[in-house]
Amino acid sequence: MGFKMVEFVGNIILKGKIECVTGLHIGGSKEKFEIGGVDSPVIRDPVTHYPYIPGSSLKGKLRALLTFELGFEKLGNNRIRENEIIYNIFGAGANDAARKDGPTRLIVRDAYPDKSTIQMWENLDSELMYTEFKAENSIDRLTSQANPRFLERVVKGSHFNVEFVYGVYKIKENSFDELEHFKYFITALRLLENSYLGGSGTRGYGKVGFKFLEPIVLFKEDYQSGSENFVRASKDLDILISELYPDGFKHLRLSDFDDNFIEEKIISKFRK
Repeated sequence: MGFKMVEFVGNIILKGKIECVTGLHIGGSKEKFEIGGVDSPVIRDPVTHYPYIPGSSLKGKLRALLTFELGFEKLGNNRIRENEIIYNIFGAGANDAARKDGPTRLIVRDAYPDKSTIQMWENLDSELMYTEFKAENSIDRLTSQANPRFLERVVKGSHFNVEFVYGVYKIKENSFDELEHFKYFITALRLLENSYLGGSGTRGYGKVGFKFLEPIVLFKEDYQSGSENFVRASKDLDILISELYPDGFKHLRLSDFDDNFIEEKIISKFRK
């Protein structure tokens, strides 16, 4: 078996916000953070106790949606073989025999609430700390007996700062166009906006929307020199927004990320 030369070229940095269009429930540990009367609490930062969105939850949902969109093969023992695009973008497991050219391309950071959301939570009219109760009933279809339960939700209108880092590599004799796979990542984000994040999505929870800054493209030379572009990409999102948009955040929606936009703002920069 021959070896392939893998060379880092650069990163595409996508910073923005996840907006909770409806209440969001990503479950945490009841043993670690007990709230009286709540059957299913949300996950919280153990330092601030603010709810947050784990990068693992977000990345896992994106992968699942794109896997169904591209199709997969069912194997024995409840295993599946995914499209190679999935392995390229999201990675392959340690015991996965799938071919993967180079490292996992997509890094998904944990998403923490922005300043305006924290302020809203601190003034929230709720019995819970920064969240809301959602009472639900399951009905026994034989006895008609109601079994109430109480779920904790992040309230609609909350915003979390999100960051995606998409790596671009030069691989000798690779069998695909490295940059074209970035478009599949955008497809996964679009699929998520029409699906749900977290639990109980078929009952109205977890509808989200994305708001982005213009993508930042960093080459390996930017990392070597600590360029102005690198400094800009390293800044906290809220600080960056205040510097770029003092009169208000002029964000991009996923509908703005068409093929022409991606070609002009991202792909063309790597192909110069």
